[in-house]
Amino acid sequence: MRFTHAGILCGVVTLLMSNPAGGQSPPSFEVVSIRPTAAAAGAGTSVDLFEGGRVRIVNEPVRLLLRMAFQMQDAQIAGGPAWLDTGRYDIEAKTGSPEKISRDRMGPLMLDLLTERFPLKFHRETRELTVGAPVVAAGGPKFKVKAEGESNAMNTTGGSTKSRLTATAVSMELLAGYVGNRLGRMVVDKTGLSESYDFVLEWGPDESADSVVPSLITALRDQLGLRLETRKRPVEVLAIDSIGRPTEN
Repeated sequence: MRFTHAGILCGVVTLLMSNPAGGQSPPSFEVVSIRPTAAAAGAGTSVDLFEGGRVRIVNEPVRLLLRMAFQMQDAQIAGGPAWLDTGRYDIEAKTGSPEKISRDRMGPLMLDLLTERFPLKFHRETRELTVGAPVVAAGGPKFKVKAEGESNAMNTTGGSTKSRLTATAVSMELLAGYVGNRLGRMVVDKTGLSESYDFVLEWGPDESADSVVPSLITALRDQLGLRLETRKRPVEVLAIDSIGRPTEN
């Protein structure tokens, strides 16, 4: 199973679930290895989950770890040093449990990793943000419901002139989070589509009229049949007070 980039979750806190029910300790990885990535510039990225409670993260920035920990989009993460985006890491971690890690369990596990190894301090606040809302365009959606037994996966390939997203068994909520992180603003699903879907999306960064590759917003409309509306709304934001480079393994 492959986890991908997407989701959403006041008071000042330093640990999520610091006092869980029953007095149990918050979930944590049993073994963690964190190393600066050896991948070449422009190489692919991935987050993969395996049996035995193992996760492998390849060539991903720390901002992705924050998104996973708090189930937030990039636009909801405020502050922090520039290396949250430029510093990329390979991470291998195991819980010691036999089953794969569920999406709900990944958040607390990643938060524990960040507070212990990076060490992260933060608080939450509410801000008014511009929010994108994908809705079904005239003519309806242009993708198909996932096949039975398919696993969730979102794989991005390409470079500075063109990107390609190949998605299988992906919900509109996950797609909204992915689009929001690409656009640099929050995006919340308003399609009303409740299944998981297979689709391919291709776009480029150039929004000029003579570009041969459409912008992401145009690609959503023409290739997937989704129109992006814009509105303002109050949103919970993670404000980073401090974070450091990861401690040694």
